[in-house]
Amino acid sequence: MTIMRKATAGVGTALLAAAVGMLAGQATSLADPETPTEPSAEAPAPSPTESAPQSPAEAPKKSSAGGHEVTYTITATSDLTGNISYIKTDPPSMSAYNANSSEYLETVRVPISGGQPLVYTTTLADPSQWALVTASGGLRINPEFHCEIAVDGEVVVSQQGGSGVSCSTRPW
Repeated sequence: MTIMRKATAGVGTALLAAAVGMLAGQATSLADPETPTEPSAEAPAPSPTESAPQSPAEAPKKSSAGGHEVTYTITATSDLTGNISYIKTDPPSMSAYNANSSEYLETVRVPISGGQPLVYTTTLADPSQWALVTASGGLRINPEFHCEIAVDGEVVVSQQGGSGVSCSTRPW
């Protein structure tokens, strides 16, 4: 196994472990990706956005549904099929998340066009505890992933990565 393949496998394993560990909290809502602009043969991809929100100027405001609107944005510099995981609902506790993470964590395999953001939106009661998004994909050349989490329209986390990236509002 080549060094690059071992490194990519290690990063993917770390991202998966971070995603699994992050998915415990209060279940309050479901996440739905935005409608894709073009149909895809593999899986529907969320529609790209034209501009990212600015950095937060004030504390998040609760939406009318009793939670906070959380927007997950993923971009890559290369065209590839990526693995995206994000928290779609607040688990009631970390133990509930650990017992059945698929109930709270959405994982999709989607085509990503270089430079075109993928956007997923959900409502979380406690985004400071549960907001998490990870992205990974394998290419011979790193796709240079970028992720952002916006809460109520304000970017609260932004990260850059090579063959994988993880954004979360707290350490996992």
